[in-house]
Amino acid sequence: MKGAGLLSLLAIAAGLHAADAPPDATETRKLIGAMREAALAYDSRLPDFICTQTTHREVLREPNPVAGVKSSGQRGANVMGLSNTEQGWKPMDSFEEQVTYFGHKETYKLVSMNGKRAKKDDVPPPGVASTGEFGSTLGGIFDPRSHADFQWKRSDKLRGKSVYVFSYSIDKENSASEITAGTFRLVVGYHGLLFVDRDTDTTTMMRVTTEAEIPPDFPMQHVTHLLDYGEAVIAGTSYLVPLHSEMESRVSQDFANYGKVGGTSPLLTFRNKIDFKDYRKYGVESTLKPE
Repeated sequence: MKGAGLLSLLAIAAGLHAADAPPDATETRKLIGAMREAALAYDSRLPDFICTQTTHREVLREPNPVAGVKSSGQRGANVMGLSNTEQGWKPMDSFEEQVTYFGHKETYKLVSMNGKRAKKDDVPPPGVASTGEFGSTLGGIFDPRSHADFQWKRSDKLRGKSVYVFSYSIDKENSASEITAGTFRLVVGYHGLLFVDRDTDTTTMMRVTTEAEIPPDFPMQHVTHLLDYGEAVIAGTSYLVPLHSEMESRVSQDFANYGKVGGTSPLLTFRNKIDFKDYRKYGVESTLKPE
């Protein structure tokens, strides 16, 4: 059955679902208002639970646009093990964590790295990471203090379902989103798309994308995030939860290796692919699943 935690909104009007006709201005305002109300209440409606988060990390060495320019530093040196001529996506590592959602807060416990069970004091490898999948991403977009600008974009299909697509944008001065790259920290504005499911009874958030608006002199560029939601049953009730996430970012090879800003070294694009599974109710009987 559908639980109160499922981020579902009553359809605003029957005409909202007619063919591919876009909602009019009044319908759009009502739909965005209903989306905001549900998004701001989303994390408070989730039960305490545990799930498994699996992260696969990849790196792509971009071609150097300046002909004849070689990488700085030692010849072929790269913390990712890439040679100066290697192209295409290359797997870096993978790790599994247990996520505990308790009291509306997330905690993470490393379970395994590269297929080997983690030791007691092991931590995830350093690198790009994302947070906010369990509520704060949606909350930040729909928080009235963000003054997000929403615009109707199109009708579309996603995972076999008809969806409405809305764009949103948040200016830096209203943003609570921060990017950290080494010792560099920056609050950024951002924009993206919202994919909202259409059916005869409900409207459900299915995907949120985010792209940070970063000044060109910041050492990290092209920071994007995709988050897919879907239903999972926890203790007999269906909730809308994160199922898959992807994050990309780009830095120079010199910055990745040595924290050096500037120079002419090639660019590296990092990609995290994250899957969430095995949702179950949190309780004293909940334990790590043995391998």
